[in-house]
Amino acid sequence: MSSTHLKHLKIIDFHLAFFGRLQRVDLMTHCEISVATTSRALSEYRERFPDRVNYDASMKTYFAADDFKPAFAHQAQEALNFIAHGKIERFIGEAAEADLSRLPTLSASLSVPLVRHITMALALNRPITFDYYSASSQRAQRLVQPLAIFETAKAWYFRGYDFNKEQFRIFRFSRVLSVSQTRTAQAEEVQSKIQRAVPIDSDWQEQVIVTLMPHPKHPNPAALKLDLGLVDKRVCNLRVRKALVGFLLSSLRVDASANATLSPLEHQLYLANRHELVDLDSMVLAPGFGAQ
Repeated sequence: MSSTHLKHLKIIDFHLAFFGRLQRVDLMTHCEISVATTSRALSEYRERFPDRVNYDASMKTYFAADDFKPAFAHQAQEALNFIAHGKIERFIGEAAEADLSRLPTLSASLSVPLVRHITMALALNRPITFDYYSASSQRAQRLVQPLAIFETAKAWYFRGYDFNKEQFRIFRFSRVLSVSQTRTAQAEEVQSKIQRAVPIDSDWQEQVIVTLMPHPKHPNPAALKLDLGLVDKRVCNLRVRKALVGFLLSSLRVDASANATLSPLEHQLYLANRHELVDLDSMVLAPGFGAQ
């Protein structure tokens, strides 16, 4: 088998592993190949791994088997980039050269099996039960419908509807400890919870303007204006999802205090429209938000 054919099989396996399904057009788009080549690749995958995939003719969709296990090794980062940013690596899993210009990070390596369960639940619009270690409430089991994935400060998160708390919550991938199957005794209770319709996530769908400016107490604000591209303007306006405002301000180290009380050397930017954003839930993450 040629290396190109093997890569096509690996991409099929990738879609089934992380999204639980695959249509012909997905493979054509991902690999930039013809209909004929796509058909051959799908047929070959089914011949080699018949127990891993089922085909639904009415939906023209290939679905991962209930007991699916990837036939190839995959990286969780590739799947998360694919979902969050739409980044398609034509041939996934190839070794990349080390980028010596990047600083090392402290982000934990993500568990591929755990990420697979979460991304598949999102793609198939299914709730998932998992053990989660929260910084505030410690370890607890959650029943959640994953709805979106995002990255900030080199860490990956997913947003979902928590059926137990009846709220939209944000979870960090690295804090998911395990994914569990629903016990028979719990099935009725779980089913009654998930039958309730998930409400509209307005904080994810709606956007607000975040207005940034050089910190008013910085000794050299002219340099900061250059960083922000503020040649003829006093402020920089960014459009952000409501749910992500606090994450953005934390990532950019923006002083969100009421009276610019944080160190201007550590927090070189200041939130100019704080009064418009104080009611957002995510603002608790903003540096200095609780300060005066």
